[in-house]
Amino acid sequence: MKQLIPALALSLLVLSGCAAKQSSWKSPSYKKESFRKVMVLAKTSDELARRQLEDATVQQLKNKGVNAIPSYATIKPKDIKTEEAFIEKAKKLEVDALVAYNFGHVTSEYKRKPSVNANVGVPVKMGIFRGYLGTNVPLAGGNRKVETVNGQAVFYTKAATTIQWSQSLAGDLKKGTQKLALDFALQAVNQMFEDQLF
Repeated sequence: MKQLIPALALSLLVLSGCAAKQSSWKSPSYKKESFRKVMVLAKTSDELARRQLEDATVQQLKNKGVNAIPSYATIKPKDIKTEEAFIEKAKKLEVDALVAYNFGHVTSEYKRKPSVNANVGVPVKMGIFRGYLGTNVPLAGGNRKVETVNGQAVFYTKAATTIQWSQSLAGDLKKGTQKLALDFALQAVNQMFEDQLF
């Protein structure tokens, strides 16, 4: 029995570590190939966040030897009006694969942290009544707003007609969009290499 408890504790630690990892999927029919260029496209209405995420992903891919380009530098609205227009533009740019990011709504929730308060006031005497006039002032802690972004990274190739790989992504905006873009880019690119897309 004494040996069972450490083994159970170890397996719970291993399982809890696995739960924190974002899930990915790769098509069973995917065949690894070399690509002339990989385009990165972030589908978001926030232009700054789009550029940050595309640039961060392009940089991570280039660091691993993949020739990549951001879509914001080459794709115009007319190029994505139809699938045929996009495919034609990709051919002109010699793009063989696409990493696309899709996002849901940003969710907000308030998390309560332990707080430290101070009572500030003065004692007051009014006739036979004695009282205390003052207030409670929060010094630290309390409620904190947490904004969470949920998204997905997907991978397409020119040789296939369907998604070849996808990964769920989630993160908070506590440190800003630049930090979250870098985190998403690192997660996606590292997982693509772990799943042997390149």
